[in-house]
Amino acid sequence: MSNSTSPPQGQFPLCQRTKQISNKIFVVTCREFLAEQADFLLDLFADVEHENGPLRNGAKIQVGWTILIVKEREGHEGQMEIVAPDYDTNPFTETNRDLSVSLYIQMAQNHCLQTLQLTGEAALFQDKIVVAKGALEEEHVYLQRAEQREAGDSGWYLGPVRGEVDSDGLESYYIFQLLKHRPSLLQALALPRGYIAVFRGDQIEAVLDEHDENVWPTLHEQRSGE
Repeated sequence: MSNSTSPPQGQFPLCQRTKQISNKIFVVTCREFLAEQADFLLDLFADVEHENGPLRNGAKIQVGWTILIVKEREGHEGQMEIVAPDYDTNPFTETNRDLSVSLYIQMAQNHCLQTLQLTGEAALFQDKIVVAKGALEEEHVYLQRAEQREAGDSGWYLGPVRGEVDSDGLESYYIFQLLKHRPSLLQALALPRGYIAVFRGDQIEAVLDEHDENVWPTLHEQRSGE
């Protein structure tokens, strides 16, 4: 996962994936390389409708780190579009029909959990993360998730591997703000409480479980398991 504000674009044009759910056509817009993730999402929405009844205009569904919204598609009778919070403007009030960022981050978090064979726990885009001042610019940092947390708090803390941090040197960010400052960190934010992820640059160097054992595979182990 690269240190960029949004998923790779360039040679990846936008595409639309559709699925008929009951008597309506549901539409997802994203970059072409995320088409498979879009299809999984449409299947998920079909399951939700099957279990809970019709998905109506304005319905909100949490999918991992984000909350997606169902909207009637203007000028297309019988079609519903799935939109996401607009992280580039104001995700609390604005939406974006391009789900690429939402799908890309979810894909990266799923990959991290699958590598470790963990279930994980979502940290919502609107939850807070505590950051030591200057840590976002440090090469060598660690993320630590507290065992206890309050509503609206992800439980995550970001600090430098070396050096001391006093209580006056702490800042608070929304999770989605990492997209602008250091998006590579988002891949680890679905790890369970009690876990620590160590980053060198944009790469995960180690993951310590609740027993302080490094469970992150080496590069050789990752390649041999592919």
